[in-house]
Amino acid sequence: MQPQRERVKLGKDRNWWRLLPVLGALGLISLMLVLTFMPSKLDEAHVESTAVALLGSTTPMSTPSPTMVDSPFPTTMFREPPPIQILPADQGEVRLATIEPATTSVPTKDLHDAELLPTIVPVLELSKATITAQPPTLLPTLTALPTPAEAAHIYALINHATLLQDQLVRVEADRLIPIVTVDRSTERFMALLPDQQTLLISRNQMLVAINLTTGQTRWNHPLLPKSSLDYGSRLTLDQAGTGVYLFDQNGREPLWRWSHLAIQDGQLLNSPQQVSLAGDRFTLTSDGKIWVIENRKLFQFDPTTNTKRGFGSGLLSHSEIIGNGRQPLLGVLREPTKLSLIDWATGNERQVSLNPPFQGGVMNASFSEDQSILVVRSNVANINPNLVGHGKFLLSAYSLKTGSLIATRNIGDSSLFYPTLTADQWLIELADRSSAQRTLMRWNVATNQLEEVVGPKGWSGSKVKWICELAGAAINPVSAELQVAVTPLPTDESRANQSSLPTIEPPSNQPVAIFGHQRGNEFSVKRLIGRSAELLDEAVINLFPRYNQAPFVLQRPQAQQWQVLDPITQQKVEWQFEQIIRPEESNFRPLLAPNYQSMLAVVTQDLRSNDQFTGTSQLVQINLQTSAWTVLADSHMWPELQWVKPLAWQGDSVYFLQPSNGAELLWRVQFGPPFQAEQIAQIPSTMQRELNATSTPISAEVYVAPNQRWLLYPLAVDNKTMVLRILDLVKQQSHDLAMPLKSLHDLSFSPESNSFAFMLPSAMTNRGIPALYQLEEQRWYQLDSGMYGSLYGETPFLWSPDGHWLAIDFKKISRNEERLNIYNSRQPSLTLSTNLDFIKVAIALDNDGKTIITDHAWERSLEQLTWDDQAWQINWRINNLFNSFEQIYYLYPR
Repeated sequence: MQPQRERVKLGKDRNWWRLLPVLGALGLISLMLVLTFMPSKLDEAHVESTAVALLGSTTPMSTPSPTMVDSPFPTTMFREPPPIQILPADQGEVRLATIEPATTSVPTKDLHDAELLPTIVPVLELSKATITAQPPTLLPTLTALPTPAEAAHIYALINHATLLQDQLVRVEADRLIPIVTVDRSTERFMALLPDQQTLLISRNQMLVAINLTTGQTRWNHPLLPKSSLDYGSRLTLDQAGTGVYLFDQNGREPLWRWSHLAIQDGQLLNSPQQVSLAGDRFTLTSDGKIWVIENRKLFQFDPTTNTKRGFGSGLLSHSEIIGNGRQPLLGVLREPTKLSLIDWATGNERQVSLNPPFQGGVMNASFSEDQSILVVRSNVANINPNLVGHGKFLLSAYSLKTGSLIATRNIGDSSLFYPTLTADQWLIELADRSSAQRTLMRWNVATNQLEEVVGPKGWSGSKVKWICELAGAAINPVSAELQVAVTPLPTDESRANQSSLPTIEPPSNQPVAIFGHQRGNEFSVKRLIGRSAELLDEAVINLFPRYNQAPFVLQRPQAQQWQVLDPITQQKVEWQFEQIIRPEESNFRPLLAPNYQSMLAVVTQDLRSNDQFTGTSQLVQINLQTSAWTVLADSHMWPELQWVKPLAWQGDSVYFLQPSNGAELLWRVQFGPPFQAEQIAQIPSTMQRELNATSTPISAEVYVAPNQRWLLYPLAVDNKTMVLRILDLVKQQSHDLAMPLKSLHDLSFSPESNSFAFMLPSAMTNRGIPALYQLEEQRWYQLDSGMYGSLYGETPFLWSPDGHWLAIDFKKISRNEERLNIYNSRQPSLTLSTNLDFIKVAIALDNDGKTIITDHAWERSLEQLTWDDQAWQINWRINNLFNSFEQIYYLYPR
C-alpha cells in the first residue's frame, strides 16, 4: 500500500511555522507580477527624443561612442537617417524615400508622379535601374589566351620631341621607326588595315589612303576644316571589310558630316549626310550608326534615316562608351558596380556585376580585343584633404564572363594603357613627370607581373598619344613625300586664345570682385569696379562675410589704428588700442557678431596697463557702432584663453575651440556677470580609416554656419563609420547623422545657413552622392543619381549670395563631364542642367539663378554669362585681370 500523505492544518498543527518561507516566496512573486503589469503614467506620456540628456564620462575613451561622449546638448541619434528626398534627373519626375509610415512630397511646382523608394541605412544608396529583359548576348569565353602564332608588332602615334610633329611609328626595343607624318589629333580617325593592305591617316586636312605594299598614296578625300583640338571625328571599318565610315567634325562649327567610302578607290558608297549632335563623346560602329551620350543618357543615331533611339532608363554613372565600334559589344556603366554590355547590331543588353567594385572614380576603361577582359582606370583620391593631388591611380582587370576581379595595378596619373592581341596582356605606357621619361611595359593580368618592352631611351623624349599591337608583316615607312612635315592646324580661338577676344565693358558702377594675395600675416586686397582694380589696402587682417552683401574688411592702416570697412559704401568705423598689437593670426584672433554690430578678439598681450586685466592674453569686445572697446576677461581669469579661437556667438554665449593633445576642446563662455567658461565637448582631432600602419588619418574639423547658429563636427564610431554631430546653438539641442567615415572638406553651407551641400559618402566605395541637407527639417535631398570622387580637393558646390540657388560644377568631381546643374535650394528642384566649357570654371552664381561668373582655366580673366533658355550669352569679359599669385575671395555678379 502507498502511504497516505497527511494534510497539514494550520489551526491545529504545531509545526505550521515551517511554511512561512514558502508563503513569503509566493508573495514576492505576486508583488513582482503586479508591478510588471500595472499601468504607469510614464507609459502614457509621449517623451521627445530630444528631451533625453546624454551624460558624458570624465574618463577618456580611445574610441569615442558618439551616443555617450561629447554631447554638449540633448542629442537625437538617427540610427536610421532622416527622410531622404531624391530629386529628379529631369523636371517633372520625383522619387521619394521616406521612413515608414510617413510619406511626404516636395512642395515644388511642376513635380508629379511620386514613386516611393525604400529607406537605406545608414547612407542612401541609389535605386537599381529597371531593365527590360532581352535575350542575352553571349560573351567570348576566356578558356585559353595563347600568344598569336604570327609575328606581332607594336605601333604608336607620337608627338616627336624635336620635330614637334605627330608621327606614326613602329616601336622596336631600342628605337622608333617613322612610318608617316600626320595631322594633330588624328588618333581617333586613323585605321591600320593589314588585311586590306591599307593605312588611313589624316594629313594636311585630307583623309589619305596609303597602299602598304607600295607605300604610295591610293586616294585622298577632303576633310572638313579642322582645329588642333578636334576630338570628335571618327573612322571605322564597315561590316563587309570593303569600306570605311567617316564621321567628320567641322572644327569651326558644331556640325559633322557622315560618309561611307570604298577602301579601294575612295568613292562614296552612300550620299554624305550633315549631322548635328550635342557633345563629343561618340562611337561609330561598323554598321555606320553613331552612339552618343547626351546629358548622361545613351542614344543611337542613324544618319541614313536621321532618327535617334534611346537605350536604357536612368542616367549613366560615367559618361564614356567603352568599345571601338568594330567589336561586337559596346559597354557603359549605368551604375558604378554594373557594366551594361550592348550588342550594337541587335540592341540586346545584359549586365555584368563587377565584384569587388573598383576603387575610386572611373577615368576611362577598355576591352581586350576579344572582349573577354575589361580594364578600368580609376583615381583614388587622398582621404587627407591637405594632400591634394597625391591620390593613387589604379588599373583593375575584370573577367567579363564572371565579373570577378583578376588583378589590380597602381600606376601613375599620366600613364596610358592599351590592349594587345592576347587578352590577358596589356601595354602600359608609364610616364614619370619628375624626369619626363617614359617606359612601355607589358602587364600580364593573369600573373600581375610587369615586363619592360621599351625603356626611356627608346622614346627619346617623345610624347605617346596612342599604341596598338598588330599581327602580320611589319608596316614599313611609306614614300618620302608622306614623311615630310605637315602644315600645323589652326588653334581653336574659343579655347586657346581667349585673351584675344575683345574686352566687353561691365557697368562702371558695378562692384565685381575682391581679390588679392597674402603677404606674410596680412593681405593685399584690391576691389574691381568696371575694368579698373583699385587697391583697398595692403594691410588687411581679415575679411568677414555678410549675408547677401560685400564682406567687411578688417584693416590696420597704422601701427595703433584699426578699422572695419564696407568696401561698397566705403563707410568705416575706426578705433585705437593703447598698445601696438602685432597682427599675426596667433596674436589677434577676431570674430564678428552675427548682427555685425560687435566684434570679439583674443589678443595675446596686455591692452592696458591701468586696469584689473593684466593677463598675457585678453578677450576684447569692440562696438562697431561707437568704436568703443572693452576688455572682458584675461588669462588669469580663464587660463585657456591664451590657446582658444572664437568660433560662434549666440546671445550671451560665445563658443571657443582649443587645440589639445590629439583633440579639440569646445568651450562655452558666458560673460555674465559672473564670467563663466565651461568645457562642453572633446572632439578627437583625427579619425582613422583603417587599422594599419599605411592608412592616412582623416582630419576631424569643426564647421560653423555663416549665421553662427549651427556647429558641425564628425565623431568616429569605428574605422568605417562616423556620426556628423550638428549642434543648434540657439535651441541648445543637437542631432547626429550616421554615415561612412569621410572628410568634411567638401561641405558647403548656404549663405543664409538653413542648409548645407555635401558629397554624401557611400558605404561601398570612397565616392559620394551630391546631396542637400536642410537643418531645420532634418531632411536629405539627393541632387544627382551619379556617384563621384573629389578630384582636386575642393567643393563642387556654388551658392548664390542670397542662398536661393545652388550650382554643382561636375568638372570638379568627374574628369569626363562639363555639366553645370543649378537647383532651387529652398524648394529643392533642378532648374537648369547644361554644359559649361571645360576651360571655364564657374566661381560665382547670381541671385537670378541663371547668371554666372567664370574664371578662364588658362588665362586670368573673368567672364559673366547668362543662360537665355538655349545657350550661354556673354554679358562682359575682362582679360588679364590678375596674376597667378592673386586669389579671388569674393565676387558680386549682381
